[in-house]
Amino acid sequence: MQTYHFDEFVNDEGIVTLTGLPPSTKVAILVIRPEPFDWQKEIKEWIEEMKQHPFAQMSKEEVMACLRQSRDKIYEEDYGYRHAH
Repeated sequence: MQTYHFDEFVNDEGIVTLTGLPPSTKVAILVIRPEPFDWQKEIKEWIEEMKQHPFAQMSKEEVMACLRQSRDKIYEEDYGYRHAH
């Protein structure tokens, strides 16, 4: 099977024309109708999600301590065997 990619628009009569295909080629068509994107809504939702994150309620020092603890745990999991004699 060979795949061709066409980026075409449908005309005012609802017709799209594809050229350059071999004769008697079976074609499957996928229609993409993107919905209008609302950046303000997306940003507001993202901000609300961030307010629910555990770090949102912590001080800078608490966040840094948590990140250091995670770093140390991951280091131990990945490289700890090197120091176990």
